Amino acid sequence: MKKIFVLTASLLSTFVFINCSAQKTKPASKKAGKAKSEWVYQGKDGKLAYKTTPTGDKIMDFSHAGYMGGGVALPIVPVKVTVKPSGEKDDTEAIQSAINAVAAIPVENGFRGAVLLAPGTFTCSGTLTIAASGIVLRGSGSRKGGTTIKMTGGKHVALAIGAGRSNQAPGESAIPEAQAGIAETKISDAYVPSGSNSFTVADAKGFKVGDAIEVVRPVTDAWLHLLVMDNLVRDGKPQTFIGKNRNLIMQRKITAINGNKISVDVPLSDSYDAKYLNPPGTKVIKVKAPVRVTQSGVENLHVQCPPLESSYGNAPYSGIRVAGDDCWVKDVFFEETMNTTVFAGNRNTMQKVVIKHTYPNLGASKPADFSFEGSQNLVDRCESTGGNTYFVWTSALIPGPNVVLNSTFRGWGSRLQPHQRWATGLLLDNCTLLEGGMDFLNRGVAGSGHGWTMGWGVAWNNIAKTYIIQNPPGAANWAIGNIGARLKTARLFDSAPILEEGYFDSHGTPVAPQSLYLAQLHERLGQPALNNIGYASNTVSMFTNKSVKRLPPLLKDTDPVMGENLALHRPVSASNTRGNTKEFIPERALDGIPNTYWATNDNITTATFELDLENPIDVNAVALGEVMELGPRIEAYKVEGQVNSDWKLLSQGTTIGIRKIDKFPKETVWKVKITITKASGYIALKKVGLYLEK
Repeated sequence: MKKIFVLTASLLSTFVFINCSAQKTKPASKKAGKAKSEWVYQGKDGKLAYKTTPTGDKIMDFSHAGYMGGGVALPIVPVKVTVKPSGEKDDTEAIQSAINAVAAIPVENGFRGAVLLAPGTFTCSGTLTIAASGIVLRGSGSRKGGTTIKMTGGKHVALAIGAGRSNQAPGESAIPEAQAGIAETKISDAYVPSGSNSFTVADAKGFKVGDAIEVVRPVTDAWLHLLVMDNLVRDGKPQTFIGKNRNLIMQRKITAINGNKISVDVPLSDSYDAKYLNPPGTKVIKVKAPVRVTQSGVENLHVQCPPLESSYGNAPYSGIRVAGDDCWVKDVFFEETMNTTVFAGNRNTMQKVVIKHTYPNLGASKPADFSFEGSQNLVDRCESTGGNTYFVWTSALIPGPNVVLNSTFRGWGSRLQPHQRWATGLLLDNCTLLEGGMDFLNRGVAGSGHGWTMGWGVAWNNIAKTYIIQNPPGAANWAIGNIGARLKTARLFDSAPILEEGYFDSHGTPVAPQSLYLAQLHERLGQPALNNIGYASNTVSMFTNKSVKRLPPLLKDTDPVMGENLALHRPVSASNTRGNTKEFIPERALDGIPNTYWATNDNITTATFELDLENPIDVNAVALGEVMELGPRIEAYKVEGQVNSDWKLLSQGTTIGIRKIDKFPKETVWKVKITITKASGYIALKKVGLYLEK
């Protein structure tokens, strides 16, 4: 450790910042990539060498992520049908009819053909679905003078490839399991390290090279206890991390069999420890893979819906759901969509996809711009701008490899953060996130018991404001060559113990090779594979996002006596909001603007106002202020803090008026809830402040 950083006194007791290079994050220099990682480096023979953990685990080969398993150029499919915009009419049926017409064309060399949308604006009130293989929906450009799909009508996703439920909940995997096994055995090794390509089974009879298999890892009491996921309690109620009726399923193909030793095409993104998994043990099942749409794509489009200041749960439109295998999305600009893109299949690529939000997402719950719900998927040279968002997340029980490469994310209060319940094998490679955090962490009882979000993840040569990289018991996460502040904390909503950090290596100094993904791809398939996906070399010159400028700072509110207002700009939710406009949303009490305020409807005289501080914050005072032009109305209230996953009373009172300051003993809180229990008229709060008065 080089030095301790103290950003505000409020963070001191529960957060520790170390080796930050950077509260003010600096861009990487042109000499970046000259340091050497101890975990992956070029050996004397010119090949990549890997350090292992004491149990033999290593960083996996992520190069199998992407279209056709990585290193394959996205195809150029000839146009079969052209559609022109109708003007003001609904174009959904016309475009869908053209897609269906191409679907009737026989497959030739793996493809049926492309539907070309002419320049102009197409009004669409429903989802455009590619339900057959070998079809491309192509616009005439994603920017000015190109093709725009203007979303109207009821709630829907703009585009869909393959079968995907329109009512899919965020974070809920849509991938159907492969069909029933024909042959079945169990892993007989005492320990199979993460990153391995082979394992020994009790009996390989019934299996052959080329078979599709599932490696089925059980959820056991012993494993849950190892992870300390068997003691989750929130508000006095037990929370379930992963039910014991569920399995962690990894799909692979057999490449070799030697006696009872089976080798597979893609490394395993998890470890298998018999000590914690027996009984019942890890099954290996021969399966018939499900039939999905393949070789289909969406290209060169602009998808637009109106800019909405809304919570994502109320937002009407999302962007694209890819539930096929070996598909792609290229050069598509999504404007104002929420929960914009979803990978619900395998071996897919999103390349140069841009997402823009005019307004931050409202409320404490965040949407995801790029959601991994399948395996071997690649996000490459993509961008997203928006506040209070998960730019990238993983769904529950999703195995890697999945990769985010050379992508840029802008927005205050946003994160690259695997979301819930033990995803494995995610690589964040040369991404830039100047205003937000990059996390592989234990979310504890957040959500409904999200717990450990990621095992065996790697953050490589990134630039971010902060990093929370934690090591799950029995597993590992790595942070190598990154620039930004390191943060140590307890699991979410707890004050202790501070969890073990992951493996940090060369922090503050980027390492060679510049991109881990490109280096692994080059070693496996050679330079032509890099050329195929648009990289002439694996050098810093290919990563232009290293010199991105920081967004303007958020407005601050500092009281000369109380100090900095720690509530400002925090995600917030309220039980009621006045009217149907955004004039009185709860965020108005936290924006630092004197004349804005949160208000309830006329008949609402009791309400809750809940701030999600997102990090553990030390506070010992709260300031509340009513809208005095309306007169004092609040007659009883209480303020509670979430301390160790439960609510603790901080203060209470009977009047507020123009400004009321309540002081109390210092507490470390994750959330603060203000409950108005009695008022003479509708509630109107102009200001909510939290302070650590020295």
